[in-house]
Amino acid sequence: MLRRIDFWGPSLMESVALILAGALILIEPAMTSLLMANLLALLGFAYGIYMIARWFADRKKGYDSIADLLLGASLSVVSVAVYLNPAWVLASLPMVAGIGMIVNGISKISSAIQVKKAGGSIWGPLLAIVLPVLMGSFLLFFPIASFEGFVMLAGTFISMIGIFDLFSIFLINRSLHDLQVL
Repeated sequence: MLRRIDFWGPSLMESVALILAGALILIEPAMTSLLMANLLALLGFAYGIYMIARWFADRKKGYDSIADLLLGASLSVVSVAVYLNPAWVLASLPMVAGIGMIVNGISKISSAIQVKKAGGSIWGPLLAIVLPVLMGSFLLFFPIASFEGFVMLAGTFISMIGIFDLFSIFLINRSLHDLQVL
């Protein structure tokens, strides 16, 4: 026999929170990006300090892994830099991603040449070269618009998850009600 399950409490609140968070991101993508960058910087700083403290504690026990100290120190320094200037970091991320995509596309040229020499179709490899180069160029030359669009897309997906979650709660409760469990 099925037991009564209460879906209306935490699940409903989670769904509404996701919908509201997604809407906030859609309405204010720049503000929420800065808020998230600051939050991640604080978490990164705390984890960096934890790694440094762990290195000192492990050193007293006889373990001597300099990697924890270096990683903790570098994470702490980068986190402070992100916290002090999150807008610069957020603005540079699309440019770094764009450069990476351009390099990725260019690196596939030799493979495309090999496919062509072997008598294969050039269209697949050509698309694998051109698309990353075009998208990377867009990210490189329009970093703010790209980043803001990405953040808004993320907000849309978060709201959609909340809506689908809310819909599933209603469907599950209706099914349980039809089974006379509720």
